[in-house]
Amino acid sequence: MTRMLDLLDADVRTLISDSLDETFVVEAAAGTGKTTELVTRIVRVLATGRARMDEVVAVTFTEKAAGELKLRLRGALEEERSEATEPDARARLEDALRTLEEAHVNTIHGFCAELLRERPVEARVDPLFTVLTDPQAERLYTRAFRAWLQEALEQPSEGVRRALRRSSGSPFGGLEDSGPIERLRGAGWTLAGLRDFPQPWTRPSFDREGAIDRLLESLHRLADMSAVGSSHDNLYQSLDRVRRDSQQIRLEQSLSQRDLDAWESRLIDLSRDQGLAKTRKGYGAKYGSQ
Repeated sequence: MTRMLDLLDADVRTLISDSLDETFVVEAAAGTGKTTELVTRIVRVLATGRARMDEVVAVTFTEKAAGELKLRLRGALEEERSEATEPDARARLEDALRTLEEAHVNTIHGFCAELLRERPVEARVDPLFTVLTDPQAERLYTRAFRAWLQEALEQPSEGVRRALRRSSGSPFGGLEDSGPIERLRGAGWTLAGLRDFPQPWTRPSFDREGAIDRLLESLHRLADMSAVGSSHDNLYQSLDRVRRDSQQIRLEQSLSQRDLDAWESRLIDLSRDQGLAKTRKGYGAKYGSQ
């Protein structure tokens, strides 16, 4: 495998198109011409007789990209055929155009489906299976998630219990302004996508109860420190939520309540509060001794 890290862009493109007996791994940003170079290399491989069309495999991530790749490959083959001067090369390109649909230009899941259909017995799958579209997969997952949630709510685990106590609107897994159930559904969808990884999940040791108690002590201390200021002071106003949360939790503590899930949710919401993140500077004289 040739390393191309220290080569100029033009040299890299030349290697891709001309060094047909070497294997390359090309990494480049979007819009830099990766597909163009891939098409050029495929055409050169076909024109030189190194492979037939039914031996070509080009996989992409989306149906749209696969369709575009096949169209561009057809256009490049037609252009190369019209410019070919060697009879053998022209004959190979004409054969490639005639058998273009035999090439494995497909999405990754489409290519895998082709392999499974060729060997369903060995793979132990129904030879008439179909590949679900993304909407179909989401609908199937939604039905399974709802059934699982009903069962989980009968005796919720710690993770489910804590997740459902989180308030709405907190970002999780890229889901903005979603409720706790929708966030839990999103987490399950992500987990389902990782189901083929055999490595067991690890959970580092963490003193959750002790951490919450220490954070609550800091919360109460900050609330007490800010309470001495004037109600017109910028810092006093910015820390209003801190004082309100501290007051509510102190009330619950005075009643011998110890709802760690609820307190954890309050602390998380407080850490994500945009207003608190942009706390204004205080000018009250009473803050000077704090």
